[in-house]
Amino acid sequence: MAQMTMIQAITDALRIELKNDPNVLIFGEDVGVNGGVFRATEGLQAEFGEDRVFDTPLAESGIGGLAIGLALQGFRP
Repeated sequence: MAQMTMIQAITDALRIELKNDPNVLIFGEDVGVNGGVFRATEGLQAEFGEDRVFDTPLAESGIGGLAIGLALQGFRP
């Protein structure tokens, strides 16, 4: 079994899901360009594009509404 940190395991799991399902999206505060506060999404925007990994404004209710709307359309936010 490979030795990795928790963040590396999370990044690997996210990468696997993004590769396996074109309907998987990652979005939130600073998860795009910056890779999130713990860098768990670092490099994913460059690899999968701004349409699938992107930043949102600092507005939790907006993020929740976006997630609900996308899920209703068949995406997996």
